[in-house]
Formats: sequence, C-alpha cells, structure tokens
Amino acid sequence: MSEHTETKPTPDAIELETLRRVNSELVQKSQTRKAKITELEAQVAELQGKVATSDATIHDLAVTAPLKAMAASISIDPDFFLEQFGKSYKVEMVEGKLTLRTTDGQSVTNDGKVVPFERQSLIDLLTSGDGTQAKVYRSIVIGTLASGANGSSGEQGSRHTSSAHKPKPSFGIGVR
Repeated sequence: MSEHTETKPTPDAIELETLRRVNSELVQKSQTRKAKITELEAQVAELQGKVATSDATIHDLAVTAPLKAMAASISIDPDFFLEQFGKSYKVEMVEGKLTLRTTDGQSVTNDGKVVPFERQSLIDLLTSGDGTQAKVYRSIVIGTLASGANGSSGEQGSRHTSSAHKPKPSFGIGVR
C-alpha cells in the first residue's frame, strides 16, 4: 500500500502564487485603464473638432460678416476690396470690439492714434496718400453715402457724379 501524503505548499510557492495573482490583477487593471484612455482621447478629439467648428462660426459671425458688410458699404467691388485689404490688414475681435490690425498683428495707427473699425476712419486710412495702394482704394471706395452727390473730389468724384450735375458744354454762343 502506498501512502498518499499531502504536501504542504512551501512558503516560496505561496508567495509565488500570490505574486502571480496580483500580477494578473494589475495587468487587467492596466488594460482597463488603457481602454479608458483610448476612449477619452477619442472624446477629446471629437470635442476639439467641435470647438474648432464653433470658433470658425463665431469668427464668421463676429468678424468676417461685419468685414464683408463694411466692404459692401464702402466699395463698388467688395470682393476686390477684401482681397486688397487682406494683403495689408486684418480685423480681430479684441475685448468685444472689432479692431483693425496689420497682418503681423500690430494695431493700425494714423498720426499716433489707433484707427477704429468705422466706415469713415477706414476710408480715410485707405485712401490717404499718393501710394499705389491708396490709388487702388480710391478707385474702388465710395466716398460718401450722402444723397444727391458723391461729396468727394478728384477722379473718384467725377466717376460717381450724375450727368444732371455736370455743367452743360458751351459752344461759344452767348445764350443766357
């Protein structure tokens, strides 16, 4: 007859089994955390996309739309105006106000004063001087919205005046 003896696990075997169990639990927790991280990263990417879309919409409503409206109100060719304007200037929302900036982000000044984003200030800035840029703007900018006449002088004024305000030619006949 053989005796069946039960062997008691050694302390090393007990410790090894405990380490294996703890390791298995840690591996499972690690996998769970990695899955959660992946899920959160996907949510972050989705939210960043929504934020970018919202930012673009806000920019369109707060900056682009007023700039286009301004271009339409002061230019005979708003698209060309915006193209030329974008070469030297941009409009940004600063502390709740539309602000005129240079393309490198500096405030636009004229005679040491910040130029406000207002119709007449913009016209004065863009059409002053004798440079090529000023000549381009003078050819596409409407000087005034006053009824009856243009109110400006020079080539811009002659282009926008109606024939009713032009003097009639004199052929040397002294009719009065």
